[in-house]
Amino acid sequence: MKLNIGSTAPEFAAADSNDINRTLSGLIKDGPVVLVFLRGFG
Repeated sequence: MKLNIGSTAPEFAAADSNDINRTLSGLIKDGPVVLVFLRGFG
């Protein structure tokens, strides 16, 4: 999926570094969210 600059990200869920499932809507309640994708990690 491609997003344009300034567009709204779709809702999603993913596990954090502690294997706790987090949702975008849950995180954004506390303020802005920054996503980091680590390539080749694992």
